[in-house]
Amino acid sequence: MSTLAQRRTDRGFRTALASVAAFVAIWAYAGAVGLASGAGADLGAEATARLPFRSPGFAALLLALVVGIPMTVSAMAALCSWQSVITLCGGSGLLLFAWVTIQPFVIGRSLWLHPVLGLLGSAMCVLAYGLWRHRHDATGRASRAAAVSPRMVLGA
Repeated sequence: MSTLAQRRTDRGFRTALASVAAFVAIWAYAGAVGLASGAGADLGAEATARLPFRSPGFAALLLALVVGIPMTVSAMAALCSWQSVITLCGGSGLLLFAWVTIQPFVIGRSLWLHPVLGLLGSAMCVLAYGLWRHRHDATGRASRAAAVSPRMVLGA
């Protein structure tokens, strides 16, 4: 049986995970729409030539598939307290980190968003690990389970 403090800690981790995932998902979809329509994000001729198939539409599809959908599923998992929330959130954080690590090599330039989104992907992984550690605490002590708290990661 869980205590009120354990449930609050679990809910804190899930709330932080859902918030980060939803924020990233919204902006991933916005970026995909901007790339696909050509109205919101103009990469320039050089960067467009370096895209797969030289297609901003294909890049938009990849952005939605690799970042948007996994982050949406992670946000839903965190909100609904799915059993797989740790795996989904950690995996989507790794996907985001990989995306922003590889993207500058593909388009040939680095933007200010890359380190910001890299930190958000890392935060997803750290929060997922914190939730895993909290749920797998063998002793049941709240002090050990809260070693990595959402407040420490998000700076609150």
